[in-house]
Amino acid sequence: MSIRVKLILSYVLMTIIPIGLFILFLHLLFHLFLNNIEEMKEFYQVDDRTVEAFFYEELAAITELKQVAISSPDELLDESIVSRYENLLGHRQIAIFVRKGDTLTNGQQTDTSTFYSYLPAHQLSESDPYVNHQGQIGEDGQYWLYTGTDFRFADGDDGSLFFTLDVEPVSDFLTNIIPLVITGFIVAFILTNGVITYVISKHLIQPLKRLHRSAGEIASGNLNEQTGIVRNDEIGDLAGAFEEMRLQLKQSVALQEKYDENRKELINNISHDLKTPITSIKGHIQGIIDGVARDQNKLDKYIQIIHTKASEMDQLIDELLLFSKLDLNSIPFHFECVNLRPYLRDIIEAFQLEYDEVEIESNVSIHPETLVLADRAQLYKVFANLLANSVKFMNQDEKRIHVHASERGQVVCISITDNGQGIEEKALPYVFDRFFRAEASRGTDQGGSGIGLAIVKQIVEAHEGMVEITSKVNEGTTIQFTLPIVDENKRGEKDEEDFNC
Repeated sequence: MSIRVKLILSYVLMTIIPIGLFILFLHLLFHLFLNNIEEMKEFYQVDDRTVEAFFYEELAAITELKQVAISSPDELLDESIVSRYENLLGHRQIAIFVRKGDTLTNGQQTDTSTFYSYLPAHQLSESDPYVNHQGQIGEDGQYWLYTGTDFRFADGDDGSLFFTLDVEPVSDFLTNIIPLVITGFIVAFILTNGVITYVISKHLIQPLKRLHRSAGEIASGNLNEQTGIVRNDEIGDLAGAFEEMRLQLKQSVALQEKYDENRKELINNISHDLKTPITSIKGHIQGIIDGVARDQNKLDKYIQIIHTKASEMDQLIDELLLFSKLDLNSIPFHFECVNLRPYLRDIIEAFQLEYDEVEIESNVSIHPETLVLADRAQLYKVFANLLANSVKFMNQDEKRIHVHASERGQVVCISITDNGQGIEEKALPYVFDRFFRAEASRGTDQGGSGIGLAIVKQIVEAHEGMVEITSKVNEGTTIQFTLPIVDENKRGEKDEEDFNC
């Protein structure tokens, strides 16, 4: 559930729950009113059997007396008539007042001074025979409902007939209940909103604090501190992205440490590989200076050794420079469509002449028109490194190398197999790493720099191919790599890209 939905839901709950609590509160108040209504019934002398009569008999009596005020107003001056009606209505807490001019009378001798100041003034105009009005009068907790009729007596004096109903019980009930209703609603609203706000805030803020704590740990260098937040909302997405960032940072730090370690190893290996031939060169030069090589044969031998060691250093520097450029992608590759069958034939013939002590066999099972997209010069370096490695580490009397090429789907697979000393299985995953030697003491003694196969891998991958190795100790080694075949349907596109297809 997203945070937006949660917030909308919280707002809905903040509205619905207070209303529900308020309704429940009103329900409780209603039961309280039902308990209080018994007191009102006693006050107004109303029971279940006379409720209908209360609405008809009393109203009929009031209507009848109002009709007397309109048709025969002077009869209201007869106290016996007014008293008779008050006897009918008095038990309902209804009082009758007749006002003539400024004089207010009551049939039951009710204190008229209390009502005199409360009752409204005469409201009859000159053109109207009578006027009815009603309302509420009273103050300081004592209230009455009234209905009145204004008319004129036969002598022309202003007259008014008033009926008043004592509503003190109802007024007291409402006076006590209304503050409770308002207070109850406010309390329910504040309580509900407070609880929901606290829950939502805790639900949102707590994971953010955990993220902040994890960020602080990362800032201090601790990349092992996990957030541990698993949620299906935006904060969960943020925590997931944060965790992914942490893992990437951890991986980057580990990679940087590995790079630093490789850099140190690189410097150490370069120093060792350069120091060994330099030491040999210095030793032989010192021998010449000291007169150790007195005869011409020995002098020629010393010079030959110096030349050989210098050549090894030159080759090592060339390989280091090539690997560095490949690693930085700073060598431009000049790809073209190469017919692999004649290209392999020329390669095999050239190396057969160079390594005449090795029998090089070939089995090229590819179509005569099969083309691959390759850089001839860089691809030549692949074969040169692989064949040189095979010859260099071959310890058999009959030295044989087998070159095999075949088509497999959209690639050409080329393998070079020798019958040399082989490589231990545990070393195979690392042979393409730079400066790796299967035997620590073997590489420099036999002139290996440890980056030949690393160069091979860089060049093959630049051709969008793959390289792999299999080997058995004292049996031989096979290195296989692939080159993508140029699709016949795309040769026209290759032409437009100036690949010389």
